[in-house]
Amino acid sequence: MDHLHKILENTPGHVRPGNQLDADSFLTARNQEIQALLKEIQTPKKCNKMIFQRLPKKMRRRVMSTTVKRMPKDLRAAHKKSIEKQMNKHVRRRKDYRRKPKSRRLDYMRRQKNGKWLETHVWFAKRFHIVLKDGYKLPKSSHDKTYRACYRAIGNHCLAQDVSYISCIELKGPYDQLIEGLMHHVNQDCGRTFKAKCYEQGTREGSIFIYKNGTYPYEAIGRVSFLWDTCVQDKIRALWIWAEPSIYAQLAKELQTTFNLKQNDSDILESGPPVLKKPKLLEIIKKSKNTAIPALHTPSFVNGTIKMTLLKGSLNRLRLTGPLSNSVLSRVLYPAVLVNSNNFIDENWWSSHLKVLKNSTDIQTNLWESLNGADRPESYPSNCVIGFHTIDPRLVFPMKRTKALPSKDFLLTEDYSFQLPTVASVSKIWDSKVRDWSTQNKMPNCEINMLRSNCVINGNDKIALDEHSMSIIPILLIQRPGQNQTRPGYGSGWDIVLPAGWAMPFWLGLIMNGCQPGGLRETTTMILERCLPRSDEPDTEAGNLRAMLEKEEAMKKYFRLPPQMRVNYIKLGFQTPFHCPWDILCNEWMLDSNNKFVLRNTKLLAQLQNLTLNLKEKINLEDIKSDLKTCLVPIRLELSQKGILKPNSHVCLPTLDDLNNIGDKSNLGPLEKIHKDLNAFKRKVYRLEHKKLLRSLRRKRVLEKKKRNILCKRYKLKVSPTSQIVKEYLNQMKKLWIPEEQTPLKHSCSRIILGFSCNSHFSFTKSKYVGIGYMPGPALIELFNLWLESKINLPYVLIRNPSTNHYRYALLSITI
Repeated sequence: MDHLHKILENTPGHVRPGNQLDADSFLTARNQEIQALLKEIQTPKKCNKMIFQRLPKKMRRRVMSTTVKRMPKDLRAAHKKSIEKQMNKHVRRRKDYRRKPKSRRLDYMRRQKNGKWLETHVWFAKRFHIVLKDGYKLPKSSHDKTYRACYRAIGNHCLAQDVSYISCIELKGPYDQLIEGLMHHVNQDCGRTFKAKCYEQGTREGSIFIYKNGTYPYEAIGRVSFLWDTCVQDKIRALWIWAEPSIYAQLAKELQTTFNLKQNDSDILESGPPVLKKPKLLEIIKKSKNTAIPALHTPSFVNGTIKMTLLKGSLNRLRLTGPLSNSVLSRVLYPAVLVNSNNFIDENWWSSHLKVLKNSTDIQTNLWESLNGADRPESYPSNCVIGFHTIDPRLVFPMKRTKALPSKDFLLTEDYSFQLPTVASVSKIWDSKVRDWSTQNKMPNCEINMLRSNCVINGNDKIALDEHSMSIIPILLIQRPGQNQTRPGYGSGWDIVLPAGWAMPFWLGLIMNGCQPGGLRETTTMILERCLPRSDEPDTEAGNLRAMLEKEEAMKKYFRLPPQMRVNYIKLGFQTPFHCPWDILCNEWMLDSNNKFVLRNTKLLAQLQNLTLNLKEKINLEDIKSDLKTCLVPIRLELSQKGILKPNSHVCLPTLDDLNNIGDKSNLGPLEKIHKDLNAFKRKVYRLEHKKLLRSLRRKRVLEKKKRNILCKRYKLKVSPTSQIVKEYLNQMKKLWIPEEQTPLKHSCSRIILGFSCNSHFSFTKSKYVGIGYMPGPALIELFNLWLESKINLPYVLIRNPSTNHYRYALLSITI
């Protein structure tokens, strides 16, 4: 071995192991090995899987098979080559034949012929059930099971809703003239009106029920909310009136008549979604690129110094409900004053605003800082209005969806805990030019995404604001107090009023900060949980229209069932299972049913509520009998034991025996006797005759075809020759199932009918069913007399659902 080592050492280029190492040769060898390994990894193996199929399952998307940009960047080149190899360019795929619109914007306008969309409609359409209501396509409820989640969000977290369908009417003119005209539509008995001192400064939002000119308490229109501007010292004041879409057109006509307004010649009143051809739609799109809202959407009416503008579609309104609403707002909003940027787009109005109202911006910034420390929205003054100017919310999006939680760093000062100064409510959103400016200068999403990908500050999730141009959005924050007997503060929150075009960025900001989205179902739930009356009550045109539509829909659903699956309401003694016949009931309880109205006198309602709570004391009904002769009293029902409460249920007068048996736990309520169905035999005979007639007509048609020798030629008739006979048969059968000629409604059952329950649901707060209904005033007096005679301590009544003969005990209270 020693001889061999000597020979190797004398060999040129030989290196003895362990003594020395050639770095160049070693690195070259290792580099070759690494390159071989990388080539082996990156080279696709011979298998049937494509590149996108080798990704982990959590990263796979179905669209990756055909869309290269959906793949990770490092795999796009290889994936593109594999697609080009496998795809036969001469064969056209089936999905390429599908009709796609040339312009998505044109297609969206075409699809809004039946119902107008909100700005957040596309987001909701993917996640919610959409319904057509009052000319709008609105989200009703989520595809997921979120009923309990939304209830918890209202009580413990934050629920977000888009209520932009509530439209605004702007009135401008001298304050005295506006008050003089508006007071003809309201009454102080219903609450604080437009001239209340707490609303005059523009620091609080009010709510009142509006009637036709000089007709109080009859011919009601509906409940509206209103807000004055903060220009107290100016001669010309502005007033915003917010109304539901069901009463918006009626309210605008009434105000136009009251102030004797005439439409401008340049404006055209929008009567509905226009049905236009494609060339005209293209022209509208080209013209609307430089304007926030077309002139067709904001018609104005003028009479001297008074001007009314319909701002339908020019303002958005988002609603937050829950104790964490403050924390969410502190994350979504960011004051424009705190941004020392020299790149504001067209900053003339903003610079002048900072110079003139420096005190206002400082107070609003302090209030914004206090939002993060306030525990609940009710810690602020009730119905207070805070003006604000924020930057684009997309610039302060979090990296991922997080839950906004409060911190104790900032607290609301004692000076602002009861009343805010007027300068705190100042906002440029009242200026239409500023609103249009903020909409026109909205930055596209693609530019925002580029900024977020390049200019994100680690740990802060905010874009470097000083380096980029941005737009300023004027908004209003309106506090909503909560009302609930058992849970104080339940339903409190904030409303955000935004210019047109900004609903979607703010909505995404709310969702990214942990808000639970909700729809119309959650609005109804909050109304019933908080014992609030509905906006479309029985004495309004909107309420009558809603009741008629619900009746038609329920009738169609009922008669789609086969006869053996239908509930026989004649046997149950329920004459009106699909609607509440207020005219018939009031005609039997009142002397003059044509002048019926819903009682909204707050003092009288509070007096009635005190009487129901203090049945032990002596009740004097002589003072209130005259006020209750021709009115419907709003009531709230709560089941005392197990059972359910459905809409259109009877509210009945119990007997003395029924009240005496309340203490017995085994007694759940009396039973209604089964009535005789006199139409059962008529329906059977009529059905057999109808079938016999159809068979005879069919035989005649067959014989005629044979005589004419046209059996080889089959003609398909567009209208069946027996279609008219079938329609008459169906109409007659409907009358036999639910007769139109009714017996007296009041005494149609064994218990006297006092009223009806209009709406109901299961209350998680009470852990039982609750409902809202109405009762004629004389019926309520009859009920008070029974309670006095029986000497019970609680206001019990009987209720019965349309589909059962079982009466249930319920507690009655007055809705104020």
